Parts: sequence; structure tokens; C-alpha cells
Amino acid sequence: MLLTQDKNETMSEIQFLNVDLELESKQDISLLVADLKKSAVVLHYDKDEYRQLARIESKEDVTSPDKAINYLCELIESCSRNALKQWLSCSRRTFDIGFESGTSPKCFNQALSADTLLRISAIGAGIEITIYPVAS
Repeated sequence: MLLTQDKNETMSEIQFLNVDLELESKQDISLLVADLKKSAVVLHYDKDEYRQLARIESKEDVTSPDKAINYLCELIESCSRNALKQWLSCSRRTFDIGFESGTSPKCFNQALSADTLLRISAIGAGIEITIYPVAS
């Protein structure tokens, strides 16, 4: 969202974009991806002879990292037993929180609750933060 401050000056707002669940495994993760695909969007799924990679995003319109991560945790926790075995085989299980940078407001923050952090830890996942430059 662009806000006009003066005639020649434009400022952009810092904003939360989304949370991507990033997975990497040397083992097959096709059952896991299929289970998650029922209620999420598979942005990327690639296999080669060395590894499998997947990037998954919520289908729901989420307004905060906390809500997005909890939604994705629910999906993971509801996977089949065989899909959960594949989850455990992943060497990377990361919630990547995406933000668009900007010049306003002066201070911007988003919080994850203690319960969400415990939930992330309980399923053996990590957190990463990605900040995208403002599109020109």
C-alpha cells in the first residue's frame, strides 16, 4: 500500500505477507505433501535424486504470523501416521514468516505467543524471517 506524503515523496507501509512451510528431505515426502495439499496451497514441490523440497502456504486468509503458523500446525498434526513419519524424516521443517519492508510506521512488530512457540517446538520445526524489498 502506497501512501502519498508530499507531491514527490512516496512511502510504503511495512506489512506481514504470509507464512510458508518449507520442507526438505532426502526421503520421499509425497504422502506428507498430499495430506497438506487437502487444506493448503503447495507453492512448490520438487524432487531430484538427492532430495525433495516443498513450500506450502495456508489456503485461509491469515492476518498474523501467529494465526498462520497455528493453522499450519493444525494441518500437520492432523496428517496420517505415514505422512507424519515423512515429516520426521525432513531435515528442514521451517515456518518462513514473510514481511514486505517499507518506511512506515516508524516501529512495526508482530508477536508469536508462548503457546505457538511451544507448538512449533513440539512438532520439531523452526522459524525463519524473510523481509522482501518494496516493489517499485
